[in-house]
Amino acid sequence: MNEEYLTFVGFFGSHSMSPMRKVLMRFFVRPWITCLLLIGSFVSLAWCDASDAEELNVDSLQSSDVGKFPKDWKTYPFYSGKANRVYQVAQDGGEKILRASDSEDISVPIFKDFDWDIQKYPYLKFRWRAQTLPSGAKETSRETNDSACAVYVGFGRTSALKYVWSSNLSVGSYWEKNPGKFYIISQESGSGSLGKWKSESVDVVKDYRRFFKKEDTHNPSGIGVMTDGNATHQAAACDYADFRISSTP
Repeated sequence: MNEEYLTFVGFFGSHSMSPMRKVLMRFFVRPWITCLLLIGSFVSLAWCDASDAEELNVDSLQSSDVGKFPKDWKTYPFYSGKANRVYQVAQDGGEKILRASDSEDISVPIFKDFDWDIQKYPYLKFRWRAQTLPSGAKETSRETNDSACAVYVGFGRTSALKYVWSSNLSVGSYWEKNPGKFYIISQESGSGSLGKWKSESVDVVKDYRRFFKKEDTHNPSGIGVMTDGNATHQAAACDYADFRISSTP
């Protein structure tokens, strides 16, 4: 109990209590004290639940305006104009989503930096929906390296794991685009689920150790997304939503 609470109840102490004071204590003061204690308990529980949560929201886009570039995301210097043409917040039923569409060979990623304790939250979860797959794209060649949907986990600005919804690359296959630095991993493939939401959960620690060959996993600097078709000169489109980090798969 804090000093303020002790002062409050002390004012209605039990010594030398008049009949009227007893009535006030029984029917008015005690219920209020109980109520305050319960509220304090719920606040404490809520705080504990937040600090020990199994999942943390990265961005639900609730603070972003529909039709605008997503708040607190960024791109490379001098590329904001192009990024604004590709990425916009949209309304989808009762939720806001990130809609990406590139038919101009723009090919620019956007990023969101945040504090990420990878040991506590090794899983990245999100939903995506491929709308247009760039025809002829395949991530294992620089000449055809386009993806309708791509989600990055960045470690600084030099190393990354890139999870893609590929036009042709089979699920589970990967390309070591920059050995020891940059890996592209096929998470979904083909048009079988085109236009449908798919939920993903990736074990970032496991993939970090597998591809970078290091046991000591550095905390990621954040996430990124990219929708592009510039290599094949084809249109590409994807929707993204519900980015979370989690302690469980």
